[in-house]
Amino acid sequence: MTATATSQAQLLSSAKLRLTERLVRARPEPDAVILRAVGGEKRLVVSPAHAGILTEGFAEFRTVPEVLVRTIAEGRCPPLREFYELVVQAHAAGVLLTEPTPVEPPDVVRWPVQLPARWLMPVATGGAVVSLGFLAFTVPQWRGPESALEVVGGWLLACALLSLGALLAACVIAACGEVRALGLHWRTRFPHFRIDSTEAAMGGRECEAAVGAARALPVLVGAAIAAARAPGWVPALCGGSLFILAPFGHSAARQWLAARRKSPNYSIRTDFLFEPVREDLWARGVARLRAFVAEFGWLGLVWTLVWGGWSFVAFTHCMPKTAAAIMAGVRGAPPPVHLGAEYLLVGALALGVIVSAWAGLKHWLLARARTKPLRGADAREPHRSPLTGERAEMLAQAPLFARLAPDERAAVAAAMELVTCERGDEVIREDEPGDDFFLLIEGELEVRKRLPAKRRSATIGWLGPGDCCGEIALLENTTRTVTLVASRPSRLLRLRRAEFDRLVVGRLGAAPIRELLQHARFLGRLTFTVGWSFTDLVKLAQRCRTVRVDVNQAPIIRGEPNLWFYLIYDGAFEARDGARFLRRMGPGDYFGEISLLEGWPATATVVAIEESRCLALGRTDFLALFARDFRLGLRLEAIAEQRRGDKIFVSR
Repeated sequence: MTATATSQAQLLSSAKLRLTERLVRARPEPDAVILRAVGGEKRLVVSPAHAGILTEGFAEFRTVPEVLVRTIAEGRCPPLREFYELVVQAHAAGVLLTEPTPVEPPDVVRWPVQLPARWLMPVATGGAVVSLGFLAFTVPQWRGPESALEVVGGWLLACALLSLGALLAACVIAACGEVRALGLHWRTRFPHFRIDSTEAAMGGRECEAAVGAARALPVLVGAAIAAARAPGWVPALCGGSLFILAPFGHSAARQWLAARRKSPNYSIRTDFLFEPVREDLWARGVARLRAFVAEFGWLGLVWTLVWGGWSFVAFTHCMPKTAAAIMAGVRGAPPPVHLGAEYLLVGALALGVIVSAWAGLKHWLLARARTKPLRGADAREPHRSPLTGERAEMLAQAPLFARLAPDERAAVAAAMELVTCERGDEVIREDEPGDDFFLLIEGELEVRKRLPAKRRSATIGWLGPGDCCGEIALLENTTRTVTLVASRPSRLLRLRRAEFDRLVVGRLGAAPIRELLQHARFLGRLTFTVGWSFTDLVKLAQRCRTVRVDVNQAPIIRGEPNLWFYLIYDGAFEARDGARFLRRMGPGDYFGEISLLEGWPATATVVAIEESRCLALGRTDFLALFARDFRLGLRLEAIAEQRRGDKIFVSR
């Protein structure tokens, strides 16, 4: 399964990952580790702690939640955004694989010439700086080309000098690593030969800085010589210089700036964009800006301004007629040469305003949708696979029947009858008497609820294979509370009231079944379980134990170990730090998560101020719940940090 075939949600929840067996590991600095798969193009620059998570956690095929639980239990988990981005970046780079993949032979070139970076770097950097200074000094002598020969000649020379820079870079890389991916880069304004210059990172910062300077040196020297001897060739050579020194892409300037930073330029940052906001252009733009500042610091921003100023100067001197037309359009005067440039400028500005307004509006709508607490039609799950096997085996997959003995399940299965529904058929109708219990084994049912004081109903959820329905009316002897409509052809197993009472209630008891279902519905109303299927809610309810707490009793005491995560079912609690009141909590709130995540004693005392009941999860079950979905984990982490007033997990 490739990176494109594995969705982000699947990758971080259910996909099994393993470290590739063909791994290249370099450690040029004491606080950074560089990882690359053999034959891969992308490299990961990570901290030693992050490298340990990858190499130890994914030594065998494991899911991300399994590794996360293990990392938290060992007390070495980084902030969740770092952890999840580490996994996504490693998978995209081929360092983590979802299944064994045949390794292609690396595209390595045997390079005959080697130039040590330690003496080439000062020479190349000094030559580039002198050339830039000379170009700035000779700006008044720049002019546009006067013949096609000057245009073509300057363009060909720029392509040749860019190729020469790539060859010099190859000589440097050959002395400290592998020369890879040599080829003609022709889909650009300046076709030229190039290599995989990012391989210089495997040789350390000195090698990377020398490669960046070597790539830029020939074209800068050529532009400086042209400014003194052949000004008509300057526009094309300046274009080549701007191309190789751009503050974006895989330019030489960006490589040189990254190598000059004192701290490592880690691949893992906290600007990770999760799957729900991939279409959020505003958030992506802000994240890219933050990533640029984090990568290059203020030096990168200064160089961006210098590069922009150089581009403007080169444009005004090398294309004076077009520049004059645009400036005249900006001032409102008739242009000396009518090229329609003023209309182009106004159109570009208007388009920029429209795109920015649209991106901002979409960002607001997406943020608003993500904060909706209600579970509605947009919480629809992907299609679930139908239940398979004999009827007794199907019942074993439904949480309600999991506690029955095999012979008891066989008796229930024998009493059930198969019901087939077409799309649009009503299985049960709201407010009608209920005498049947249903288990959905294939298809999907839409759950509708009549709106108060209105004549229409709204979709409030969906049921899939393994979900049960109709038990409320049977247990409480009431009418149906919702309407179920088949949204596609479906198959169900039906159990009549008499058999349900005799075979299910008679063996499990009405009170335990009612309590289990009540707890499942209570869990379904919590914010962090939005979108869960009822089957998953029942499974979670089965893992909870009911704890009754008397007034003034403290289930958690500050400074003492805590082994439980508490969900308040009814009643009220107060969190206190000594005599200082922290907060009041009621039904739907929870406590105990901070000590379970940190593995330390409790940070506050929680006291019941009313007769209360809680659903309690042990630490193992809580960590499994925490790691189940990255959205849930991030939400719980953020709330825990807000309560604690400090970070729960520390970046290492």
